[in-house]
Amino acid sequence: MKYVAKDDVPNYPLLKFCGNAIVVDDVQKVSSCCKQILNCSVIGFDTETKPAFQKGVSYNISLLQLSANDQVFLFRIDKIGFHNAIIDILENPDIVKVGIDLKNDLVGLKKIQKFEERNFIDLNALAINKGYKSIGAVKLCIMLLGYRISKKQRLSDWSVNKLSDAQIEYAAIDAWICPKILNSFKTKSLYP
Repeated sequence: MKYVAKDDVPNYPLLKFCGNAIVVDDVQKVSSCCKQILNCSVIGFDTETKPAFQKGVSYNISLLQLSANDQVFLFRIDKIGFHNAIIDILENPDIVKVGIDLKNDLVGLKKIQKFEERNFIDLNALAINKGYKSIGAVKLCIMLLGYRISKKQRLSDWSVNKLSDAQIEYAAIDAWICPKILNSFKTKSLYP
């Protein structure tokens, strides 16, 4: 299946997060979390930003999600900063970083701190290259994993002092599914 109609999305079962989400909102935790990520060869990547509902208003990225196997680290970069240990991961050529529609995520992070991203795979670009007609996290998840994901929290306030359980699950799933989708492409002999 290379296409999913919008009306068909609700017919698929909702994916439940089966991993461990770790909110990193303390500078003291950054280094130890990054060391765990450095042990992985493939990680999931995503960001969240407080939505702006007025023309001309924008905000910096609030949250950077990096999934390492079944652990997802939710770095509250608006609270703790965009640390060099995190940048080292994003610049590491030995770690594949997998995400969906990466351009805005990377531009947003570079507004905070310049860096040179290495070894990133955009699943939207890969899907288009392989003839898929539907792209985006929801539809790629359906086509390649057989489940839909909820996007209810997408426009929530990511700059709040304490993230809700629903926000944590949403953010974790967005990064967690990316390596799983890439593995599905591999299983179907569509990557590399």
